[in-house]
Amino acid sequence: MKQTFYKPGFILLWIGIFAVAMGYLESAVVIYLRTVFYPEGFAFPIKALGFRLTITELLRETATIIMLITLGIVAVKKPLVRFAVFIYAFAIWDICYYLFLFLLVG
Repeated sequence: MKQTFYKPGFILLWIGIFAVAMGYLESAVVIYLRTVFYPEGFAFPIKALGFRLTITELLRETATIIMLITLGIVAVKKPLVRFAVFIYAFAIWDICYYLFLFLLVG
């Protein structure tokens, strides 16, 4: 069986697409949370989420980082390049997250 290796540009393109989609998903979650917890609009003082939701939110953020790390692990073999892929995906995800929040919330 012949082993297929993808070109770096192909891998980076799909990692970028994944990160953009993930950025949108994360911004949608934040919009849902704001709608539920701040139906009258976001203002200070901020309402406490409570222990259960705080733990859920921390685990959601942890899952986000794990997913981004996983991209590097499955995409390439070298540890330093894996870290570079993680940084690349994190940067795209983070920029898209705030961009989508701006576009969806205003």
